[in-house]
Amino acid sequence: MNNYPFYLTWTAQKNALKIDIKGAKSSYYITSSDKKLYDLSSTSYQAAFGHSYKPITNAIKKQLDSLPISTPKGIFDLKVNATNKLLDLIGLPGKIFYTISGAESVENALKIARQITGKSIVLARENSYHGATLGALSVTGDWRNKEHRTIDNWTKRIPDPIDDPKAEALEKLIQKIGAEKIAAICIETIIGGNGVFSAPNSWWKALNKLKSKYQFLVILDEVVCGFGRTGKHFGFQHFSIRPDLICMAKVITGGYIPFGAVWTSKKISKLYDNKILSCGLTNYAHPLGLAAMNAVMDAIETESFKREFNLLENELIKSKEKLEKLSNVQEVRQVGLLMAIDLKEKPNFLEFTEKEILVAMVGNRLVLAPPFIISPSKLKTLLGRIYTILKEVN
Repeated sequence: MNNYPFYLTWTAQKNALKIDIKGAKSSYYITSSDKKLYDLSSTSYQAAFGHSYKPITNAIKKQLDSLPISTPKGIFDLKVNATNKLLDLIGLPGKIFYTISGAESVENALKIARQITGKSIVLARENSYHGATLGALSVTGDWRNKEHRTIDNWTKRIPDPIDDPKAEALEKLIQKIGAEKIAAICIETIIGGNGVFSAPNSWWKALNKLKSKYQFLVILDEVVCGFGRTGKHFGFQHFSIRPDLICMAKVITGGYIPFGAVWTSKKISKLYDNKILSCGLTNYAHPLGLAAMNAVMDAIETESFKREFNLLENELIKSKEKLEKLSNVQEVRQVGLLMAIDLKEKPNFLEFTEKEILVAMVGNRLVLAPPFIISPSKLKTLLGRIYTILKEVN
């Protein structure tokens, strides 16, 4: 029975899964029984730099001593310089709106899209998760949407891009709804917990043509796949797509500070020169979040980071090849340091924790998102343990 004075998330409280921890270091948690739990899902995909990464913690500590809090209207060097660095990383002209979570990033992107187009409908994928706030849940298609009275009448589900590689069915849907009603499409560039799916490049190319033809905006949810997770700075950089808004969070600070951001195109930002931007947050562009983000961007730009990333990705690729041969494994999908393993029969979660591994389990699927700072040899060892567990399930 759960007698804690707080809720555990996304679960019934009675007999809820819990992990007793007393600390964390590097790429692992330390349990109350002094056992290590290697964090192969980067907690909820955000702890990409582990739990004691000095460049981030030192940046936060330094900022605490100079400017720990700022008015949203404040202008200071860190805010200007870090934002310009983020724009350089994205590689597209525009402006940044800051938030404190992925859900708030999606929420504000939806508000901006509807405000500037004057339209209500947003197209979204069924297999998706965009956050737990009401607007973000309305475009979410997975089970987390079902329990809530969201504004689903403003959301229309698209044919899955994998089944519609040239977006022909998507165009028919747009014509059926009426382009004059559609504000935007909101889609995860590369899906995280729902299976590491994307869309073929042919679909992204077709989407470019459709957005021009029917005059709607493209909102990319990069909350999981942004900031180096897929081998590029952002997931959209793998594809031929011209976004209008990009939603960011999670690895933006390595999880050390709750933080997020929305990139808007130059065209959108120009519209707000004279139009009131009716969006804002108490902790907008929080200095501690900016300091952590700045440290993250510095880290992923280094040559040493790129070398280590390639070594870690190689371990995932080799593991994928072995796992695909197991009879209990249906399919394995991998992009950068993000991998989904679809199983016919799932093992007990405790089988992994007994082997010092913490993984994300979604139904009969494992999703791995190892920290960037784990050593290739340790990752190889832990992937070997996962292979053994799944082999024994056979």
